Amino acid sequence: MLEARNVCLEVDGPGDSEENAPLRLLDDVSFTVPPEHLLAIVGPSGCGKTTLLKVITGILEQTEGGLRWDGRDLKEEEDLHPGDLGYVPQFSVAFDLLTVEESIASAMALRTQLADTDEFIPALDYILEVTGLTALAERPVKVLSGGQKRRLGLALELVTDPCLLLCDEVTSGLDPKSEAEITKLLRTLSRGHPKRVVVNVTHSLASLSDYDSIMVMYQGRLTYHGPPKALTHYFGVEHPEDVYRRLTERSAQEWADSWNRKRDSYYAQFDFGPKTPGKVTVSEERPAPVEDGVIPHHEFPPIELPSMTSQLFELLRRRWTIFRRDKSQVWLHIAMLLGFPLLVAVFALDGIKPLRSLSTYQDQNIGIELAKRAQHQLEQLNAGSLISGLVMLQVVLVTLMASNNAAREIAAERLILEREKLGGLDPLAYIGSKILFLGTFVLAQSLWMGFFVEMITGGLPGDLVIKLALLVLASAAMTAVCLGISAVSRSPEKATILSIYLVGFQLPLSGAVLTLPDWLERWVQPLIAAFWSWSGSLTSMRSTAFYDAVKQVTATDLIAPTLAGFVLLVHIAIGLSMSLVGVQRSQWE
Repeated sequence: MLEARNVCLEVDGPGDSEENAPLRLLDDVSFTVPPEHLLAIVGPSGCGKTTLLKVITGILEQTEGGLRWDGRDLKEEEDLHPGDLGYVPQFSVAFDLLTVEESIASAMALRTQLADTDEFIPALDYILEVTGLTALAERPVKVLSGGQKRRLGLALELVTDPCLLLCDEVTSGLDPKSEAEITKLLRTLSRGHPKRVVVNVTHSLASLSDYDSIMVMYQGRLTYHGPPKALTHYFGVEHPEDVYRRLTERSAQEWADSWNRKRDSYYAQFDFGPKTPGKVTVSEERPAPVEDGVIPHHEFPPIELPSMTSQLFELLRRRWTIFRRDKSQVWLHIAMLLGFPLLVAVFALDGIKPLRSLSTYQDQNIGIELAKRAQHQLEQLNAGSLISGLVMLQVVLVTLMASNNAAREIAAERLILEREKLGGLDPLAYIGSKILFLGTFVLAQSLWMGFFVEMITGGLPGDLVIKLALLVLASAAMTAVCLGISAVSRSPEKATILSIYLVGFQLPLSGAVLTLPDWLERWVQPLIAAFWSWSGSLTSMRSTAFYDAVKQVTATDLIAPTLAGFVLLVHIAIGLSMSLVGVQRSQWE
């Protein structure tokens, strides 16, 4: 049984002025819903329907009042187990490139321990059958109709056989036939399970007769909660669609006060709920028997969350499946993997000519000796510029690939992530799967870049192991930071723009081309990953004749490889910390 007692929710008003009073989104909402019951929450846009649903789920916490489930206070005592709660949001909660069956199976693997048991297939078949998706099991999510995606959203929540199923606008925006079918499905789901309560928030007033009770919200107040047959009588209208117009004729406070006065008499008149004076509970009567033809309820074993490791590897398996099926992304990564090293090679086709040592013997002809010295100095400048430029170009292109890999990785699937967190997904498992997935690209792209350029140039000066390690660390640092940006951004577009800006500043602020003022350099260089990889790689050439050539064209102080590597590791740590904080923070729409 679900009970609400005087639930209120206040949020800060707009602006910082003391005159801006807090906004009360929910005001003194009280109701009770018994087991095996289908409830519709209706009302005009902005009346608090979705807000109330989010308070029930725990996404938002009420500022006053209490919520109880099966006699347990959800605020003071332990919240509902993730397996007891099913929440179907307005938006699609499945990946377009997975099939219907794969989506449900993945949800089961992330939220239950059934994946390796004999119960897995029977439970999966039951969910497909009861939601009417058996014939669509092999169909990709992206080709489903609106009504079919709503069915899939319900199927994803049934994997734990929840006793409280909350649906936000799952019947809205559909054609009348599809809306009626989804409503009947909700009614079916509300039966059979001995404790289940199904709540559907909807703007539509069609198919109300299929619900056990209707709750009408207006400006955050409860203005009616009773049987569908009494709705038009109470509001004095001929059709349910006229209720919204009728609400505008009085204030929300007046409607709430009116309902509190008349509630008990209406329950008595329409034989609905308790008749005891002073009670605020409603609808404790048992609903009608389940209709003929309804699929018998499948008995699930006790649901327990899988381990973090199981969740991690299921997320990783799913991510690689999605990547393989996204042909445009596959070809883009292949193009970058092969094309960017070729771009570096274009600038090194002539190779790196060895520096000629200055003559230890002075020619009797002073003019010839000066000409030799001038030629040597010119070769030094050319060689130094070419080496410095090739190293920096490698680093910048590697960071560009890293940005492309990570910028949208979390932001693009943020809403699905929020739903899966509500279902018990461990944020550490999620971040771990991203590290393993993106780490593959970090190694492949940076190592291939380094080896390919080495082959084309015949071997750049310096320690190859150090140069490869710094390339890998630069790629990992940019990947981690862009992943952090993706985790804290509200949209993939914002994450992409910020990541592009970050890469764009790498070259001009590195000091490799233009020297920064001393006072600015101390503040900027610690933030520029490209500087540390470039500088450490050049310093690895200290034992070669090319180091002096590089110093001739580099006004910026070069850093030892060990310090450069340490700073890049700090960048990685900061990026991953941002990612974890962003994933843990709730970003529901």
